[in-house]
Amino acid sequence: MAGRRICAGYYRRYDDKTVYVISTATDADTGEETVIWTAYPFADVPKYYTSNKKSFCSFVEVGGKRKAKYKRLTNMRISEAAIERLEDEGFRGPVRKRQRRQLEEEYDSRRYQQSLTYLTYAKDLCENYNFDRSKYRLCVNEKRFAAITRSDFTKLKEDLQFLENALKTVLSEYQDYFRERFVEGLSIRKYAESHQLNRGSVDYLQKKFFSALARLLKERDEAEGKCRLWKPAQN
Repeated sequence: MAGRRICAGYYRRYDDKTVYVISTATDADTGEETVIWTAYPFADVPKYYTSNKKSFCSFVEVGGKRKAKYKRLTNMRISEAAIERLEDEGFRGPVRKRQRRQLEEEYDSRRYQQSLTYLTYAKDLCENYNFDRSKYRLCVNEKRFAAITRSDFTKLKEDLQFLENALKTVLSEYQDYFRERFVEGLSIRKYAESHQLNRGSVDYLQKKFFSALARLLKERDEAEGKCRLWKPAQN
């Protein structure tokens, strides 16, 4: 497996954590390939890690079963905001393939309502909005659960409805910002340029929006007596 090609993108680790592989590099002294990656969800202050490619491509035994240490998540797409941040840090963004996403071809490896905090939950809903909306429409049009389980479809539907209703009511002041950033896909840089703002102002606007949405998500859970965050298994 050491000869396996490692592409930029999301990977699920054997312990169920998700990472984003940025690139590979070659050790100048030993000639060994190294994988450069960062944890997902992306932290506000980025941290980057390296793993020996041989180790990255190896297998581990979990619960008596042999599993790949890292498995590629082909249906997760990095957001424009994350690409822009990587470029600001000096990394090259992923090479875009001019192919339409075939949502029905593979099982949707995106996980729903699995964030650790309400702030990351809010970011997750926004950054994956276009993909989630396409997935929902595909299921409705096909009248079947296309590449998604019934349980995940229920979560997907309630998250979409909650976000869209919030933007029409309590968060209506952010409606245009949300459309330009997360529907039309403008990066923070391009949004700032189109509105003649500096990047710091747009960063502040985004933090306010995510925080407001996170509060609503928390209030919804408290009102319903239900927690939609990821709950680690207790030993």
